[in-house]
Amino acid sequence: KLQVEAIAPDGTVEAVSVRDSRAFAVGVQWHPEYWVKSDDVSQRIFKAFGDAVRAHAVARQAARAAAE
Repeated sequence: KLQVEAIAPDGTVEAVSVRDSRAFAVGVQWHPEYWVKSDDVSQRIFKAFGDAVRAHAVARQAARAAAE
């Protein structure tokens, strides 16, 4: 289920997330990689993505260790 996270002044949906997703799931209508150094929202998107990647890696390592 998509959840609207941001709407432009003209009513265009600019960002969505996937409610109850088991993984990082965000969609945006702009290029946060272009604005990561100057835009707080873009910075937060990249931080959240990086945090999710690191958490996923830790969980995979723990699952592998438990399987050994």
